Parts: sequence; C-alpha cells; structure tokens
Amino acid sequence: MLGRTFIHLPGVGPKSESSLWDAGIRTWEDFLCAPRPPVSPAKAALLRPELERSVEALARGDADWFAERLRSGNAWRLLPRFLPEAGYLDIETDGEAFPTVTAVALYHKGRLRSYVHGRNMEELHDDLAEVKLLVTFNGKCFDIPVLERVLRVRAPKAHVDLRFVLKSLGVGGGLKACEKRYGLSRRELDGVDGWGAVVLWREWERSGDERVMQTLLAYNAADVLSLEVLLAHSLGDLLAATPFGAELTPRVPPMAGNPFQADPEVVEKVRAACALHGY
Repeated sequence: MLGRTFIHLPGVGPKSESSLWDAGIRTWEDFLCAPRPPVSPAKAALLRPELERSVEALARGDADWFAERLRSGNAWRLLPRFLPEAGYLDIETDGEAFPTVTAVALYHKGRLRSYVHGRNMEELHDDLAEVKLLVTFNGKCFDIPVLERVLRVRAPKAHVDLRFVLKSLGVGGGLKACEKRYGLSRRELDGVDGWGAVVLWREWERSGDERVMQTLLAYNAADVLSLEVLLAHSLGDLLAATPFGAELTPRVPPMAGNPFQADPEVVEKVRAACALHGY
C-alpha cells in the first residue's frame, strides 16, 4: 500500500489521491513514468522529486522517513510493507501519578519478550531499537510517553496506534471491548483489566508469590498478542475502502499462544479486589 500512497506528498490530500487512482495512476512508478501525469505541470514538477525520494526511502526500508510525512490517521499506510517487522507493545504500571513501569510485553517477529521492573527492564532499550514499526493500543497517549519519560526509551517514529485506527472504523471502547467485537477471548483472564494489573503488582510486592507474577505477565502478554489479530482485521477493513483491497488484504492470523499461565485462584482474588473498589 505504501507504494500506492500519495497523501504523504505536499499538496496531496485524500481527494487528490483518489483522483490519481481513478486516472490510472495507481503506483509511484505510474506517476514517474507518465509523460503527462493528470496534474498541472507545476505540481508534477513539485511531486516528481518527492516521489523519487520516496522510492529511495522505501528501498532502504526507512519506515521513520514516511512516518514523519504521514498524518497519524494515515500511519496504517506503512502496512503491509512493514508488517513482518512490526513490534507489538504494551506496558503496565503501579498506578501512581509518577508511575513505575512494572512490566512490558513486546511481541516482535514471532517472539514474545517480557520485561519486569527490578529484573530485566534495561533490556527493553536494545530490543525496542530493533523494531521498525511499533503497534500499540492507546500507546501514543499513554505507553510511549510513559516509557520515554520514566525509562528514557526511544521509540520508533513509525507507530500505528490501533485505538485510533479502530475508532476510525467505528469500533470504539477499550482494548477488551475491541477484542470482543472481533470474537477474541481471554479465557481465564476475562474480566481482568488495567486496574487488575496494578492490584497484581501490589500483591507481588507484598507477597513475592511467583503465581502472582506469572498472572501479571500472562495479562500483559495477552494485551500484545491480541494486537496482531486486531491489526489484521482493521487493515483488511481499511484496504477494502481502496481499489487495492482484494490484492493487499492480509490473512488474519490465529492469536499466538500465551507462554505465561494465569493462576485461577489469583485471578479470582483480583476480580474481587476490582469489584470491591468499583472497577
């Protein structure tokens, strides 16, 4: 889709892009090879060098170059070109105004990595540097600002926030509501939310019970493992609104298995604690 995108160019909006597609200019190559593109000569002279730079940036796999030129609502155009290199991320905190990042899950190239405060959080810096395109849910408003402020982590500029992608498709609510919209289930973790993760961390600090830590990590992992599936669904819906849906729509993958096991007794205690405090 990226090689068919023109809205990152100066003076090109959604209507102008659709006009180019309707006129048979479906790719950058079509425009660059056209003797007389369907725009004014002055605009053609402006767009040609920008398209040539786009071709060069795509050839070197520079996702950040495009991220700087695409509005947030169009960041999904980076897909499916960078989909194989996407990293799915979610964080948990202790719930304080000046939070401690208690756990982070990063799912990248089929591998789930978990980071825990006081154990291995420093490894996140190097691992995140390997990610070309970041996918989160509400990460632009919460996860990434917290990571940058608290841990001084540098996140990729290329970032697709599924909260806003799904909202543009009419799918609102939190992550769990969006998962249910697409038929995803958390099984034994159903009913545990973000406050439950805070409760789990506080219980871990109090008791040191490894069952509590495993449940927290299972919850954190579930937050990222569902993102890959939600992204495929939403990308298919977005591509359906373009002339390229049938050609580019990706297969929706099954949700990867969670390597951590939530303890049923711990989960019940968390649900009770959340209900007691009105969550």
